[in-house]
Amino acid sequence: MQYFGGKAKIAKELSVFLQSKIAPNQTFVDLFCGSCNVVSKIQAKERIANDLHKELIALHIAVQQGQELPSAISEEEYKSVKLNKENYPDWLVAFVGFGCSFAGRYFEGYARGVDQNYANCAKNSITKKHATMGSVKFVTSNYSDVQIPPESLIYCDIPYKDTKKYSVGSFDHAAFYKYAKQKQSEGHTVYVSEYEHNVPEGWVVVWRHESRKSIRNKEGEQESTVEVLMTPNN
Repeated sequence: MQYFGGKAKIAKELSVFLQSKIAPNQTFVDLFCGSCNVVSKIQAKERIANDLHKELIALHIAVQQGQELPSAISEEEYKSVKLNKENYPDWLVAFVGFGCSFAGRYFEGYARGVDQNYANCAKNSITKKHATMGSVKFVTSNYSDVQIPPESLIYCDIPYKDTKKYSVGSFDHAAFYKYAKQKQSEGHTVYVSEYEHNVPEGWVVVWRHESRKSIRNKEGEQESTVEVLMTPNN
């Protein structure tokens, strides 16, 4: 499923690194799970996936419980869901809003293509991921309110600093960094995704990946970028 800010392109390599850091009997917590590109590839005693977007979590829970997803969404249906969200189940709102929108940006334009059925692609993508997520516990909460088992490995795919705002609004990076350092001091292992040029003071880069952004700039070029995993230097 298309999802703006998702880790589809680097999830395989990123997950290999994270998997290597998970200790036996350790819980894996994906604190900003999004479309679950990472947590779906992780094996752990317990997996918790949280996201503040309640419709998105409703979609994950619905698929986990066997909900059949639509194979096609017309532009008229897209507009109806966008303008009348309260009249549709939350899972369908998320499916249409992310899976059928241009570049996975929540209701920012109907995705159309001559030879591509975006709804069917979204259906196949999320169904495939859920084949490995039957035991995942889904939560919808602010990250700071999630109940985390002792000594968990916490992965945080936060909204990158100085980039387009996500569908759930603004993000206080300073407050999050304070929270992450506190969790590390409590015995958890914390890894955070960011662009390399945004790494704040007091954090250490432990993994990096150079790639190109999926969205082109005004000149029609795909800009290169370096994404990293960082951890608090306590």
